[in-house]
Amino acid sequence: MSSAAAGEDLSGLLGDFLLEAQERLGRLEDLLLAGVEESGFDAGAIAEIKLQLHTLKGNSGIVGFTELQSLAHELEDHAESLATAAPETEELLNGVDRFRRLLRQATAGGGEARQRASGREAGVRVAFSALDALVDLLGEVVIHRNRLEEALAAPGAEGLADVRPASELLAGTLDRLRQGVMDLRMVPLRTLFRSLARIVHDESVRTGKAARFETRGGETPLDKALLELSSEALGHLVRNAVIHGLETPEERRRAGKGEGLVRLAAEADAREVRIDVLDDGRGIHRDAVAAEAARRGMPLAAGEDPSSLLFLPGFSTLPSADLGAGRGVGLAAVRDAVVRHGGRIEVFSEEGVGTLFRLRLPLVVSITRVLLLESDGEEYVLPLLSVVESVELTPAKVQQAEGGLFLAWRGGLIPLLDLGRCFGTSPVCRRSGRAVVLEVRNAHCAIAVDHIHGIREVVVRSLDDLGGRHPGVAATTILGTGKAALILDAAGLSALAEQAARRTA
Repeated sequence: MSSAAAGEDLSGLLGDFLLEAQERLGRLEDLLLAGVEESGFDAGAIAEIKLQLHTLKGNSGIVGFTELQSLAHELEDHAESLATAAPETEELLNGVDRFRRLLRQATAGGGEARQRASGREAGVRVAFSALDALVDLLGEVVIHRNRLEEALAAPGAEGLADVRPASELLAGTLDRLRQGVMDLRMVPLRTLFRSLARIVHDESVRTGKAARFETRGGETPLDKALLELSSEALGHLVRNAVIHGLETPEERRRAGKGEGLVRLAAEADAREVRIDVLDDGRGIHRDAVAAEAARRGMPLAAGEDPSSLLFLPGFSTLPSADLGAGRGVGLAAVRDAVVRHGGRIEVFSEEGVGTLFRLRLPLVVSITRVLLLESDGEEYVLPLLSVVESVELTPAKVQQAEGGLFLAWRGGLIPLLDLGRCFGTSPVCRRSGRAVVLEVRNAHCAIAVDHIHGIREVVVRSLDDLGGRHPGVAATTILGTGKAALILDAAGLSALAEQAARRTA
């Protein structure tokens, strides 16, 4: 056998080992957490735990990872305690973490074959039936493209008459092809549940709080590109629920409450995925938040919900930070990441009852529905998720108050931001054209533009960090005309509108 062929065989063996090891470690974690939840392990669970560890030990030896083999053997010894009155569950969970760390180290520094194996670990398994369906659609695209080319090449009115039906057939097939490709990117949300359950368990142990973790909607599909974002965002929110939300056991007893609850629920509709993280803890103390805001020189505006301040960078009501939370950066980072991907986050809370954080995310991150805007001859696109409505902009609706510009809307005044002035294409704020009303963090603002050209679907392209960032821009896209256009950030525009409302127009 040639050295190249041997390398391919080693790469394949390591790739298979890595995929299987991750699956077995995940199953081990599920079994251990279930035992903690049920306050004990039955004979079937113990037998499966031992089987998973024994298989990991054997497979590690086959690929030459002796340190992993020794660790699996050590964990087998701990597993013997599961049938006793003092099961060594935490030692086994920590062992699962150690195994994962050693696995990453082994694949990070083991040469080209192991790098290939690491790449395989990041892959996805796709059913052949799904690939066959895409190939069939690709064949249809070729047929309709040929028909369109023939119609365009045919002379006279007969050829022109065939152009539209051929174009419509091609467009319909392309839509189905796009949906098929997007479906391959969708993964069920339950793939995150295991890591979130582990966070709740670890933080409960660390803080001395009793909490159970409930989930619903594990089949809810999520774009693969949003999976990492959701993992980080939801990880912070469930950790926040245990550390900040739930009371201590003594406080809960005094309040007549039992074991703490952290619940994650998800559902999807035609436009978005909604993910709720709820706890039945102490709730947000709005007076404490408002007092902290006043101390920092950030007084609340009339009618503003104090909870919105929790998303500001550096804002925290804790006197000091601990290992889990308290630096005031987590919620701000969560919000910024969600907004960058075209979503938004809301918070609802009642003191003494609990808190609900709701993430609203687009179904797919690469293609999104937007409103096409024009300002001073420049075209921009605005994701529909934050759009409430558009209204005609007239001088009578534009009012100046407290040094800023506002739009008269639904019996009140909301901050008005001129898009041209925001991007330096207009020296003054326009008072005619169209105004698009946005809702961000339960507050409204409006942006002034010249024209609205309707709703489009666009492909989202990330910005190059070397070019710098504008607070009102989230990404970029290429329009059907071939021109590049900026994808606007509703949250950033809202912040700019608030700033503009506080200074002289």
